[in-house]
Amino acid sequence: MKLYLKYIAYLCAAFFLLQACNVKKFVPEDELLYTGAKITMESDTSIKRRARLKAELESVLRPEPNSSFLGMQPGLYFHYKAQREKPGFINKFLNKQIGEEPVYASDVDPLRTEDLLKNRLENRGFFYSTVVSTENRKEKKKEMDVAYNIEVPTPYLLENYKLDSDSLKIFKEIGNNLENSPIEKGMRFDLAALKLERERIDANLKSKGYYNFNPGFLIFEADTNQYEHKNFDLFLRLKKDVPTESIIPYKLKSVNIYPKYEVGTDSTTAKTRYAEKNFFQKEIFFKPKHLDPYILLEEGQYYNPENSRNTARRLGDIGAYKFVNINYTEIDSLSTDSLGVLETNIYLSPLNKRSLRAEIQAVTKSNGFTGPSLALGYTNRNLFKGGEILNVTGDFGYEVQTGGGTQAGLNSIQLGLQGDLIFPRLLSPINFDKNWFSYSIPKTKTSLGFDYLTRSKLFSLGSVSARFGYLWNANRFVTHEFYPISLNYVNLGNTTQEFQNILDDNPFLERSFNQEFIAGLTYSFLYNGLIDG
Repeated sequence: MKLYLKYIAYLCAAFFLLQACNVKKFVPEDELLYTGAKITMESDTSIKRRARLKAELESVLRPEPNSSFLGMQPGLYFHYKAQREKPGFINKFLNKQIGEEPVYASDVDPLRTEDLLKNRLENRGFFYSTVVSTENRKEKKKEMDVAYNIEVPTPYLLENYKLDSDSLKIFKEIGNNLENSPIEKGMRFDLAALKLERERIDANLKSKGYYNFNPGFLIFEADTNQYEHKNFDLFLRLKKDVPTESIIPYKLKSVNIYPKYEVGTDSTTAKTRYAEKNFFQKEIFFKPKHLDPYILLEEGQYYNPENSRNTARRLGDIGAYKFVNINYTEIDSLSTDSLGVLETNIYLSPLNKRSLRAEIQAVTKSNGFTGPSLALGYTNRNLFKGGEILNVTGDFGYEVQTGGGTQAGLNSIQLGLQGDLIFPRLLSPINFDKNWFSYSIPKTKTSLGFDYLTRSKLFSLGSVSARFGYLWNANRFVTHEFYPISLNYVNLGNTTQEFQNILDDNPFLERSFNQEFIAGLTYSFLYNGLIDG
């Protein structure tokens, strides 16, 4: 709705502007409207990705001038009109929708912009660049723009990328990972690339157990003293006085799971030991043997945030929990100068076990049928204490044909009952390792449904459907559904002579009402590229 109002506002603005009104007459005498800036680049050598560099420099230019529409400035015009003592409803409305504060020459600081442009060029390897700004003031038009002329020198290019050597284990881990670095000989000095390199190294170290490491502990130093031309060596070092706990790997000593965690309750009673994990629950809420496959964290395993993310996602995908919280606690008494120890706690807050849903609708159709419909839904989560979900939905609809004529009073009744039982695991004669499906564990779904439709003075129609199969998410975009068993039975009954006569006159329609039993398998592939991330 807001978008439509904006379009209307623009149309009205264009109409009023065509009637009169140059905004320049509203500009104060001691001011000039700022109309923008332009960059020209000169260099003594070819620049790779020149257009990309220029676009990045243009993004630095501040402030942005007032927008224009078909050569006019409706936003600025209605801002000025709304400042009058009695602006009127239309001017106030349009100013609220599209009005803009004026940008004057006094709002522009070319010298500061010069510094920003130089800084951005240095970050991209163009040291000692020259930036000169020129203000183009057009007093009669009450306008001013700025031109920035940039002289870009030859950039500094990388010759060698080296890591400082040290006996600490962390240096060996970093050194082994440098083979995968995108930083290579001949590339231009690029501060953004160096920041990404620090984050890449940090992510790799985290996956090797370095729980307390931070990318801020890494520094780069460039050395140009070895070369006469614009080349440099890049050295990667650790900052001085980095805490010891930040440069040692951590292992998981224990993995504690709380299948029914409630804030403020005692969570230390009734421990069950299963698969080298500790399950804390006063009574069995979720059977450990069914919960364990979702947990990728193991005792003796090095800390790895990817395992934590995958575990949290898999647990959330069960459908029985509203919150999944995984945290780590350092055990200082067991840590050494070369290895840290962590305790892992997984807190699972369940959804309400049962829920009811009701929906009432009133339906009116073009053929004169009208009436109410009622849908009821029941959900039972964690039905057998293994994350199973039972969904039962029932539908009832009644329609009667209103109006005059011979068909008035005809009615239709529709009844439906559908039951789904979902097991959050793969029910199969083949046992799969829990790491087989890295993103999520497949679910097994069984469905049984009944539908009944009766039309007065015509027929009644009944159908039964049943399915058994699997559904799983291959990644955040792709979902698979595979039903090796899919059955459907349809039977026409209680036909009137009037309806039978209709079928006799239309063989094609008669075939569509034949008794049918369909058995087969179905597969569906769903790709959703609209997911946010």
